[in-house]
Amino acid sequence: MKRSLTAILLVSILAACTSSTPDSENTTVEKEVASTDTPIDMSAYPALFQNVLKAHGGLDTWKGYVSLTYAVNSTLGGDKVETHTVDLWNRNVRIESEQYVLGMDGKETWVTPSKEAFGPLPPRFYHNLLFYFFTIPPVLADDGAIYEDLGERTIEDKTYRALKVVYGEGIGDASKDYYIAHFNPETFQLELLLYTVTYFTDLETEEYNVLLYKEWQTADGLLVPAYIEGHFFKDGKIGDLRYKVNFTDVKFSAKRPEPSLFTMPEGAEIDSLIVH
Repeated sequence: MKRSLTAILLVSILAACTSSTPDSENTTVEKEVASTDTPIDMSAYPALFQNVLKAHGGLDTWKGYVSLTYAVNSTLGGDKVETHTVDLWNRNVRIESEQYVLGMDGKETWVTPSKEAFGPLPPRFYHNLLFYFFTIPPVLADDGAIYEDLGERTIEDKTYRALKVVYGEGIGDASKDYYIAHFNPETFQLELLLYTVTYFTDLETEEYNVLLYKEWQTADGLLVPAYIEGHFFKDGKIGDLRYKVNFTDVKFSAKRPEPSLFTMPEGAEIDSLIVH
């Protein structure tokens, strides 16, 4: 779910070679934004995915931004009211609520005042989960993704165009996860997502979860979810509601977030990646 290691290393080198004055910080941002102006080879993506990306605002629009913030009101892992800030260049994350602050600094996932304050879900598992659900489909254009156009598929008497996405070995924390995105066959808008979870076992599975993309909004030229629902899914049928998520106050920006936002504070607890 992250950009290539090369891109991350490039940002690290730029940061190390740049002084901390405001002018030099602006110069670094300009260089990073300018790098997104490189023409995108859309032929690298299946025709279906090209149409999908266009329907949601365009991959060029997505790649023109380096930061994202949004507010979340959800029932995933308990009632949550949060603000998420994401550095789109390196995918560092900061999640703030009245009860806790959770962050990913590029290496460690941390939470303060404690993991207990955060709740039952592992912070490392959660830190980019909603970000990923929120930024599909453009996030599926990340390096390392492998696509398969599944043609038409029907779920509960409704027909979709379906695209399966898997990842190369070692991509993200759970490279054996895969996704089957279901799009409206006329508008190419995302309506339903089947996904697997292998974070806890590292074993491939055919047991799907399902997300329903119920409401949409436009933010800074991109079509993004406003309301999604997670349901059980079994034998091709959508089951009972598991959780729901509202996204509001969405803001994309060409200016990177302050790096200190993601720095682990003293006394924070680390939630390490599960080693299988």
